[in-house]
Amino acid sequence: MAIRLVVGDLFKQDASPVIGMTATFDTLVPDVIAATSVQGVFLKAVYAGSQEKLDADLDRALAEFRPEGTIAKPGKQVVYPLGTVATLSPPGSIRYYCAAYTRMDEQNRANGTIRSVLDSLDNSWEAADVHGNGEPICVPVIGQGQSRIPELTPEISIRLIAFSFLLRSKRSRFASELRIVVHPSEQDKINFPEFQAFLTSLAAS
Repeated sequence: MAIRLVVGDLFKQDASPVIGMTATFDTLVPDVIAATSVQGVFLKAVYAGSQEKLDADLDRALAEFRPEGTIAKPGKQVVYPLGTVATLSPPGSIRYYCAAYTRMDEQNRANGTIRSVLDSLDNSWEAADVHGNGEPICVPVIGQGQSRIPELTPEISIRLIAFSFLLRSKRSRFASELRIVVHPSEQDKINFPEFQAFLTSLAAS
């Protein structure tokens, strides 16, 4: 098992990505979801911009989960529990773990917490254990941008992701590698040597 921190494109890693979503699993770009967000890029890169195809795959994957309510807002209105993970398997060998870690309000403003991030990560690892074949998993620097989790800085985010992955891996091996992918625009916010020291301390514990 390996944990790597790389700079690059999340969707060019030959690994199964974790895609952060809202609890309503909104997909409308750009009216609800920003085109430059990870989810917006996901729609373009994987589904060639077809919201209909993405929605159909999400509906199939979410059929096994019970919604917790509804919200009156533009876009999707059915709300699933935070931490819900919809596993998508479009044509190809890559799976996509769509994890709800933020909620939308009536004005489509997303808000999340560190607890909701941890729950979505935990459930993503479980989904990978069930649906994956031990393939590598890649995760973006979660909690930035429109998710509005101010206490989750890039440095804290990458440590949280790595620690969560390592804890779950101690129970059983479910992926050969975790690759935390830093967007080139964010690499100056990350101290790579300090993260390596953090990983070394985790490995020794």
